[in-house]
Amino acid sequence: MKNNRIILLRPATLDDVEPLTALSYRTIRVKYPDVIGAIMVEGYIASGAVPQYYTDRNAFTRVAVADGEVIGACALRGNTVDLMMVTIDRHRSGVGSALLSEAETMLFADHEVISLESFRDNRQAIDFYTKHGWVMQESFTDPDYGIAMVRMTKQRND
Repeated sequence: MKNNRIILLRPATLDDVEPLTALSYRTIRVKYPDVIGAIMVEGYIASGAVPQYYTDRNAFTRVAVADGEVIGACALRGNTVDLMMVTIDRHRSGVGSALLSEAETMLFADHEVISLESFRDNRQAIDFYTKHGWVMQESFTDPDYGIAMVRMTKQRND
């Protein structure tokens, strides 16, 4: 695991689309086959949805950078953490916690309750969010893909 002494969190730019896409592909291919299946993972990657997402949501995305390398991202939508992604070799290193903390600060500036969705079978993610004070609200099935999901929320503490 790399040392994260200096992590810069900054707004995403269009120059980040390519490195964020590469980071996402690496992470998705390692973490998600056991959660959603290898065929769905490769279909998702082949669809072009990842670079399109980072292009479309660029203005609402924060990136984590260490030693000039993009190592994570967090995108917001309304009162929601829409995406959290950290490169595999930086999992459990504080990068995700830094991104989530910044996202919470930004969202709580305008909202009393914030939310996120995660794959139900992604225990690492659910445990991460629970550790940071998020509460499970409901389980549901994604209507487009049939994947078991959970919705989690967090209340602002004034």
